Amino acid sequence: MKKLYHLLNIALVVALVGLASCNKDAEGVIYTPDASADCSFASTQMNIDLTAADAGRILVPIYRGTSGEAASVEISASMDDETAAIFSLSTSSVSFAADKNVAYAELSFGDINNLGVTDRYTITLTLPDSRKSVSGEGSIKIQAGRQLTWTDYGVGYLYSELFGEGWDQPIEKAEEGNIYRLPDCYYTGYPIIFTLSDDGQQLTGWDIQPMGYVDSTYGMLYFVPTTMNRDGNLLEFPMQGLVEYNGGWGLLYNGFSEWLELPE
Repeated sequence: MKKLYHLLNIALVVALVGLASCNKDAEGVIYTPDASADCSFASTQMNIDLTAADAGRILVPIYRGTSGEAASVEISASMDDETAAIFSLSTSSVSFAADKNVAYAELSFGDINNLGVTDRYTITLTLPDSRKSVSGEGSIKIQAGRQLTWTDYGVGYLYSELFGEGWDQPIEKAEEGNIYRLPDCYYTGYPIIFTLSDDGQQLTGWDIQPMGYVDSTYGMLYFVPTTMNRDGNLLEFPMQGLVEYNGGWGLLYNGFSEWLELPE
């Protein structure tokens, strides 16, 4: 853990800033339908890491108590606006084929690059009360995010104007795109992840992300740059330090840059 310097004499300026193991099946005890049951999810929770191989969709199993004639059941989805801009429920009902007691709800998200690098998205699917099994689960919370494959990119050098020091910094690069990760950058367990344009000259993605320092008054500090300036292998990130404030973001530190020199 690196020690934070020069944090005194910086006033708090409150400003809202716009908007932070892979299991393909639902987690938990699988519901085993009985003769009197109707429809149910397998459990209340499903966690999934998405790749291009998922072809832009998530399949969520729904079970019915008895197989027999073909049937359908209505289903609804709830999510926040940011998630709804990417994910959608393909149909408002799912159909059970004859003699089958499982069907699949489908969530679509399009291209894998639609997903934020570090974002986790939460979607809740719900069955109508009239079709819900008494003994099963009537809703399921799905938490989905992008899975990245990291490879060693080399060791660069990071100079922190906020910290007042520099250090050799390991760098990783994702196989899925021009995405970089600085593991244990400021504090152990808190990587910094960002995305560059294909030519590497522009910053195209940096989600608001925790950097590991916890202010005694305002809590966890988050970093987000206002832009990026590049000179050869040297990247300058004019930075903002944010804290969670009144349901949004407050600007705690401003007017400093973090510098990263990429390996040759």
